[in-house]
Amino acid sequence: MRPVLSAVLLSVLLYINPVLANEELSCIQEYKASTSLDSAARSQISVSEIKNQIADKLPPDSRIGRVYISRLPIFDESNPTENKALYRWANRFHVLTKTDTIQEELLFRSGEAYDSRTIEESARLLRNAGYLYDAVIIPVSHCNGVTDVEVITQDVWSFTPEVNVDRSGGNNNFGISLRESNLFGSGRLASISHKKDIDRVSTKIAYEDRNIQGTRVAARIAITDADDGSSGSARIRLPFYSLDSKRAWDIRINRVERTETQYLKGEKVTETDHKIDEYQMSYGVSRGLVGKVTKRWLAGYTYRDDRFSPGDALPTPAIPTTGKRLSYPFIHYQSLEDDYTTAFNIDQIYRTEDLHLGHNFNFRIGYAATEFGSDRDRAIIATSFSDTLLYEEKILLRHFFSLNSLWNFETERDEDLIAQYEMRYFHSQTSLRSFFASISATYTHNLNSNQQVVLGGATGARGFVNRFQTGDRRLLLTLEERQYTNWHILNLVRPGFALFLDAGRVWQPGVNQNLENKYLVDAG
Repeated sequence: MRPVLSAVLLSVLLYINPVLANEELSCIQEYKASTSLDSAARSQISVSEIKNQIADKLPPDSRIGRVYISRLPIFDESNPTENKALYRWANRFHVLTKTDTIQEELLFRSGEAYDSRTIEESARLLRNAGYLYDAVIIPVSHCNGVTDVEVITQDVWSFTPEVNVDRSGGNNNFGISLRESNLFGSGRLASISHKKDIDRVSTKIAYEDRNIQGTRVAARIAITDADDGSSGSARIRLPFYSLDSKRAWDIRINRVERTETQYLKGEKVTETDHKIDEYQMSYGVSRGLVGKVTKRWLAGYTYRDDRFSPGDALPTPAIPTTGKRLSYPFIHYQSLEDDYTTAFNIDQIYRTEDLHLGHNFNFRIGYAATEFGSDRDRAIIATSFSDTLLYEEKILLRHFFSLNSLWNFETERDEDLIAQYEMRYFHSQTSLRSFFASISATYTHNLNSNQQVVLGGATGARGFVNRFQTGDRRLLLTLEERQYTNWHILNLVRPGFALFLDAGRVWQPGVNQNLENKYLVDAG
């Protein structure tokens, strides 16, 4: 399986697609010199380079002509290393993504004006759909003001039975699942899983359709049965599926019953049963992409009822948990900058990754009044911001901030305030080695007693037991030296390694946890 879609694929496509190969010579003569390379030469040139060679010569008033959809299987049977019985069987067993499924993701149609930005965003939508290994879209010919484009996709193995056994933070975790992320080549997801972790033993069934009948309407339903309760959620929505989308709507239902446990030095000390009923609907409008920024406004209504009761196995927290009923209208504003690029070996190995380099700002405010059915008059505030501070050929520096809080007008103080900030640094040292660093801070105030800020094996300090430190604020530093490999086990798995150092602390002023060391430091 190819690590990236290279120009070699184009030579294969021209061979198997006589329509492209026999295109009228007079119309594409100016591009023949740059695209009719032999296979050996093409293997050294990326798709983006060939795309730019053609796109740079297109006149500004060009229109889209024919749209060719070329679907590549999981394994390349023309490659001797992949032309084996196992890989041929996998290609036959796997249902190739349907042409209609790919076509319905595209933001352009034949006859429309050729817009390189829309072409690039369509490729990004395909890559982020979750059922493809990679996707590129390139212009392949131009004649009399009409540009034909080629959509090239490569499927990924989508049926994944998994058995996971690991030990993290002193706890054994086990999971088994069946997941199909491209059901019958439709892009739909269906999964069933069973897992045991530090919190519970649970079985979950989920189904999702991201683009129902090509309408852009998405739906998801999930049901979970656990040893401490159950949960069910359903959602149907029309998202702002592109930067130029003009409207969106969302309806969701979420019901949860679970036991929440509080910890001290990694040991369970108290617990409370928590029931949640939540319903939300919203409608949004936008002028679309104006310049380099999309601005969106949403209005909606949320009803959420949190109820608590004593657990069965442990005592309740010393400070009793407080139930809340919030019923409120809200307004949401988003500003999203159109600034994207692609990279490799950032968070995945040998995969095209789409990085959003621009800003993403969100702000939501609501008012929960007793007249609307709330138990108290409260304001609900939520905001987040992310942006790129530095981006060069081998360096990426980004930061993220979020704040969520309630304001109780009766007590005149905040409730459940959570503020978080993180900065991430990435430096590509060689094609097979990189350095990653992250520093993050969390501050909370007046949290309900069922909630804790924790640090341990599964939350940033990999060498310690889970939830070893607890409090209301946290500092964490993570350093990693990542090593990638050229190994491609069974042409399916690309292993990588990392040396890491974690250093952090969770604490609460005035509370002595009687720990030998205030900071947790580990390496591995």
